[in-house]
Amino acid sequence: MKQLKVKDIMVTGAFAALYFLCVGLGTLVAAIFDRSGNMMYAPAFAAILGGPVYMLLVAKVGKFGSISLVSAVMACFFFMSGYMTAAFVPSLFFGILGDLIAKQGQYKQKWLNTVSFVVFSFGNLGPIILMWLMRDAYVANLMARGKSAEYIARVMVDFTVGNVLGLSATIVVGALIGAFLGQGMVAKSFKKSGLLQ
Repeated sequence: MKQLKVKDIMVTGAFAALYFLCVGLGTLVAAIFDRSGNMMYAPAFAAILGGPVYMLLVAKVGKFGSISLVSAVMACFFFMSGYMTAAFVPSLFFGILGDLIAKQGQYKQKWLNTVSFVVFSFGNLGPIILMWLMRDAYVANLMARGKSAEYIARVMVDFTVGNVLGLSATIVVGALIGAFLGQGMVAKSFKKSGLLQ
């Protein structure tokens, strides 16, 4: 199995920073798109914008650990940004799972890389998953951070079958769009460099 070298880690770090920016922009677009403030659409928009970064990372590095490192960066962000401590767990879990899926095709099979990115994209659900699994603790955390009752009522996403399916569907669709855009960019990049005839 190919191991990550120092150069691979540096390249992955650069892609992690780009992916972080995409998540931030996706969250901003979601806030404009849905003014309720609950960020239900943020993971989907993050997936659309982050897909090209993810696919370029897979094509450039193509070794186990690079995807996991990106998920670790996002996990650190969730951990340090005032969310509940456990908010980093989904990011790490889905990131490592996405890495394992892409590895099955040696990071070269488009459909496996696409499935990998869809799974990886669920990592941005950390705060929402906690909202569902630990609702009381989540509300207490928001109150401790000085959030008003009106704000809390507005941002909470109820745990219903409709919300779970709807949120999952938006992430899958967003990730598929992002993966398609990303694979197109990879193909163009390889064609320009003469690696693809």
